[in-house]
Amino acid sequence: MLLQILSLLYEKGNFSTSFISKELGLPTAMVEDIKNKLISSGYIRQASCDTSMCEKCSCGCSTKMLNDKINWEITDKGYKVLKKMEA
Repeated sequence: MLLQILSLLYEKGNFSTSFISKELGLPTAMVEDIKNKLISSGYIRQASCDTSMCEKCSCGCSTKMLNDKINWEITDKGYKVLKKMEA
């Protein structure tokens, strides 16, 4: 399930608990637990939010002071696992 959620993040770019829960038909508590495992395993990390990120961000704010949205990114370790899954 861990890799399925990592793959979903890669494909859809959406890491909200409710989105993953609906997409995979899982309880939100289970999704939260798996997200924490992805973080602690080093497969994903919280993306830094500064003004250089604004052009890539879809939240619509102009400064990080207005942005309470947490963006996540797949780490190199996460991409290696995804690559192995494709092979």
